[in-house]
Amino acid sequence: MKKLVRTVSVLICAATVLFSGTAVYAADRYTPSGVAYGDIGSTIENWASENPNEYVSFVTSVFDKDEVLYEGAFGYVDRENNIAAGTDSVYEWGSISKLTVWVSVMQLYEQGRIDLNADVRNYLPDGFFQKLKYDDPVTMLNLMNHDAGWGESTWALQVASSDEIVPLGQALRDTEPPQIYRPGEVCSYSNWGAALAGYIVECITGESYADYVHKNIFEPLGMEHTAILPDHSDNQWVMNKRQELYSYSNIDGTTWNNNGKQLVYINIYPAGACTGTISDLAKFAQSFVSDDCPLFAKKETRDLLLSPSSFLGDTGIVCCCHGLWPEYYENAQTIGHPGGTNACASNLLVDTETGIGVVFMTAGGTEAVSELIFGQAATPDLSNFTSQITSQGNMAGMYGGTRAIRRGFFKFYGILSMMPVTYKDNNEYDVGGMATIYQVSDDVFVLEQSNKYPGCVYQTSDGTKILTLGMQSFTIDNTIIPSLVLLAVFIVMAVAGVVCLMIKLIGRLARKYEGYKGSLLITLSQIFRVICLVPPIWLIPVYSDQYGITHQQGYIFFGVEAACFAVFAATLISSVLGLFSKSENAGPKYKYVMSILGNGVAIVMMLLLEFLNIWGI
Repeated sequence: MKKLVRTVSVLICAATVLFSGTAVYAADRYTPSGVAYGDIGSTIENWASENPNEYVSFVTSVFDKDEVLYEGAFGYVDRENNIAAGTDSVYEWGSISKLTVWVSVMQLYEQGRIDLNADVRNYLPDGFFQKLKYDDPVTMLNLMNHDAGWGESTWALQVASSDEIVPLGQALRDTEPPQIYRPGEVCSYSNWGAALAGYIVECITGESYADYVHKNIFEPLGMEHTAILPDHSDNQWVMNKRQELYSYSNIDGTTWNNNGKQLVYINIYPAGACTGTISDLAKFAQSFVSDDCPLFAKKETRDLLLSPSSFLGDTGIVCCCHGLWPEYYENAQTIGHPGGTNACASNLLVDTETGIGVVFMTAGGTEAVSELIFGQAATPDLSNFTSQITSQGNMAGMYGGTRAIRRGFFKFYGILSMMPVTYKDNNEYDVGGMATIYQVSDDVFVLEQSNKYPGCVYQTSDGTKILTLGMQSFTIDNTIIPSLVLLAVFIVMAVAGVVCLMIKLIGRLARKYEGYKGSLLITLSQIFRVICLVPPIWLIPVYSDQYGITHQQGYIFFGVEAACFAVFAATLISSVLGLFSKSENAGPKYKYVMSILGNGVAIVMMLLLEFLNIWGI
């Protein structure tokens, strides 16, 4: 009996030591920023209570490979009616949705149904592409790295009414952007390219992309509160909950403006339509680091997904990991993907070395949670690239975003991403007074703004200079300034036309105005010069809401511009004839000269800017 008691006592002591050791081990575990696991919740909650003006609502989850460490919701999904955000509130993932595409692709790769280096035309219907510039194959790896060469699409990627939703294949055909760069040479982030990869999943499997994702991602992970279709009709619960969410924007740093529900429908939905709870997003993110991941049959497949697939030029600095992007912090290097829609912003970050990850979503707020867990944003170690700089000033120039619309009137929308880079001294450059570039070597630099971004400068095979910052790239644009000058001259001529019209009206009322040969056409062209400005002024805010314009809007725009062009051309010809006419009814020569200049500028501008690229000049 004593022996039995002694044995039991030893076992109890051993168990006590064992469990005490486990508790001590757990207490000694820290995030990369140095926050103890047990303090993660209080750290986030303290920040939220101390910074109430930084957000209206956000939800977040922190996890490691084994468990969810913290999950919380803050603020209001409807502040005006005091409806608090909860962990059961739904938010839009935005571009985090693209990770479902890359997971799906890697699942099919694992099954031998996709070759990442094969031409994607092997998987698409014949003649699918209509705007390829190069004969080089576009591979799945190009789509994952966003370097297939596409610019931005003119046509609307999202619509305001669920009645306007069309099948994915049709949506892609309707919105195909022009290919501007040779595949593999320029990183030009492409929603269309990611959605195309989702459509390829459809073509290979014979089922809709939404059905495939539910069956092969959401269900294995137990994600019961996430929808992926544009109208959320694949999950009625999510559809109903989304009606509770309002979006807010910060006006002056302290005041938040209610933008309404901002509910739009993304036709190319694999690129950004997922909507769900923070718990479901955490399950998805945790699958990237957990030991037991049900998404892949082989661990090697997930390891390949998370491995580098492209670099900043020839530097060896990681640019992309098969569709996931690196972010650098003082104490960690993460990979993941940010997201943004009309209503929400989000981010998914995992540190594959420690297995710790963070996800958060907001409809009006900041991204402070990531720094609470990983430390301050930082740059990667660039000490290996520090060398004597032999080409000072080689980065200077006027850069435009490679992702922007590069052809047609809406190329002016790219002005928002213009980067005037000027050389200062000591290997520093000023970027429009908003940021500074520090040159590390001839081709490596750091752009410092709110964060520090590593980048490089290089030339493509056709000699185009590219300044790349990973997900964002910029190219020297020698046409934007002449185009702006041309537009400015056109506007001046339009204003001058309005003045002339007023003078004519006053003369007509005073019965002192006399017509002359071609004066009716000249008057009509002056009116049309003003009309010509109306469609683009109207469509620019529309473009922002729809992320493009619809074909119907485009046809109206084109019809107006074509009518204007016809009047300008007819007036130009008439004015040239009038200038050399010896008729007694001919007007003063200076009126014909002004008409020739005004209509000539209008014609040249319309031809060079290729309104909507419909003319195909």
